[in-house]
Amino acid sequence: MTVPIHNLYDFVHQATKKQYILLYHFPFGSRELQDICSHQPGMQHINGPNGIDKKDIVAANFLRNDDIDYHYIHYIHKMQPTILCHDQEPLNFDLYLDHSDYIANYQKICQGKDNFDNKNFYLRDLNLRWVNPTSIQKSWILLHSELNSCNLKRYESTGKFVGAYWWNHALLARDWYRFAEYDTTLIPSSEPTKLFLTYCRETTGSRRYRQNFLNQLEHRNLLDHCHTKSFDGVNVSSDASAIYNTADYNSTGISVVLETVFDERIQLTEKVLRPIACGHPFMLAAGPGSLQLIRSYGFQTFDGYINESYDNISDHQLRLEAITQEMQRIQQLPKNELKIILEKCQAIALHNRKRFFSREFIDQVTNELKNNVEDAWKKHQGELDLKLWWDTIQWYKKNGHSHTHGRPYTRKVFLPMYRKHRLLAANNNSRPADI
Repeated sequence: MTVPIHNLYDFVHQATKKQYILLYHFPFGSRELQDICSHQPGMQHINGPNGIDKKDIVAANFLRNDDIDYHYIHYIHKMQPTILCHDQEPLNFDLYLDHSDYIANYQKICQGKDNFDNKNFYLRDLNLRWVNPTSIQKSWILLHSELNSCNLKRYESTGKFVGAYWWNHALLARDWYRFAEYDTTLIPSSEPTKLFLTYCRETTGSRRYRQNFLNQLEHRNLLDHCHTKSFDGVNVSSDASAIYNTADYNSTGISVVLETVFDERIQLTEKVLRPIACGHPFMLAAGPGSLQLIRSYGFQTFDGYINESYDNISDHQLRLEAITQEMQRIQQLPKNELKIILEKCQAIALHNRKRFFSREFIDQVTNELKNNVEDAWKKHQGELDLKLWWDTIQWYKKNGHSHTHGRPYTRKVFLPMYRKHRLLAANNNSRPADI
């Protein structure tokens, strides 16, 4: 997707107190490691508005002040606490195993660059940390956007990552659909042309369940009552997630949102926030408990008019059947009863629209980001893996490399750190765990 997102990560960087190397995918939605960008790309950012403050640069504890500008980039990418933002797409641990295509492609592209010289061939099982394999932070903060995640558990079990949840898509959707707040042409109808609006553009990967959904609609004779394209004939492109179509919402009664993932996880994206921004009632095909999560952000759902018991069904097939069964029930209501229900639901939808564009909603999402990153930080406090550093130096010696580039690095940073840790160990009459 070509939609610009750089300023979103300006916001994240500032909200997390500008203390971390911030890594994120660009373009939006990419999974390639070579598309991971650093939000701290050069020395010019040291004193910039989005630069890490000098007082928060870890290397500054071991360098003279006049060394910081000259050696900044070399040190900071190895020593500074890091947030890797995997908050656009669902986590997938297996994609980045050592022998996966993603890792092979990345190593091929990056071979010969600073982070991929010969010493890295003895490193193993870095997964997403291959983007900076010489980082000596024991744990990175993995900023993600999913709950009930088995993939997050796998990442945290490695000891190399600590998860922090935030609703990335809430901020993106506020940007993408901002004109819906002032759009006077968004006028819901209680007598729609088609009853259900259900965008079903992709049925591969994690979205394969959507084909099952379409099959169930056909079985229940609901396809003629569903709108799956655009009333205006707008061509669907990779930027479709960032737009809303007024005619689609004005001509339908209820959105049936098909989220990206439909399993035990909850990952709410812009897909559910688009009808909320447009003041449209909705049903939601997502992980169990998704509606409950939405309500925790101050939104109302439509229980009492729409049977939302499907949100409590853990079996994925049964949950999907419950959704299409409820769609069938609504479609078969008498016209006068259906009109009343749509009007009641539209009143709730207008409340949600106001909540979506309120300062309170953004403050809630922002505070959640701050608090969860802070909690993740407290779990490891920027602990350094000096053994990795020492092993790298020894590898160079063993393999006959002069490693002249790393000598000032070792002399000015590693040795002071090593001595400091050894002194602490002597005072505590114990050996540091990371030496």
